[in-house]
Amino acid sequence: MRGLFFTSIIGGALIILGALIIFIRLNQPDSRISLIAYILESVGIVLLLVRIFSPQILISVFLTGTMGAAILGTDQVALHIPLKPDKVNPQGIFRLLLGFILAVLILSIESEIAVWIPVPDSILFCSLFLILMGLTTFSLSSRLMYRFLGILNIFSGFQLVYMLLEESVLVFGFMIAIDLLIALLGAYFMSGSQNGEYPT
Repeated sequence: MRGLFFTSIIGGALIILGALIIFIRLNQPDSRISLIAYILESVGIVLLLVRIFSPQILISVFLTGTMGAAILGTDQVALHIPLKPDKVNPQGIFRLLLGFILAVLILSIESEIAVWIPVPDSILFCSLFLILMGLTTFSLSSRLMYRFLGILNIFSGFQLVYMLLEESVLVFGFMIAIDLLIALLGAYFMSGSQNGEYPT
């Protein structure tokens, strides 16, 4: 039982870390680290839900996140270019502080929201954090890649709670299809922007 408790803590930490990395690296030309961070979020969701759902459901969640990142990065990732560590800059520090402020805001209102949404506190916190970080990422981004990562974070936060409220395999499959459809639309629009068909 204690092991499951620690997996929930690690899962929540991975979700928060992944969302913060995506937000801090907003509009960076090399999006590989941000896509890895999105996969980290999927791993965190799996660890957070490991004591609730069956292994089949958890594997589906992980594969959906991995496939979404792969689809988004299909035409955007240059694997031949070595990864370089980001330099510390005022914008990144400000975004990190903003992320912590949002976390404190969620903690202050979580108890009131929990009255209406009967799910465990850790899952509700991670869900609200993903939704808020997704909205902030989408609002402040000027690149399609990060806008769609923001949309995927918003949907992941919604899915995290809805999976507990509606335990239907059909609904779960429908949400997976929506997740992959968002990633496919992102790849389509980013491919069109490279060809000058759509604005970036």
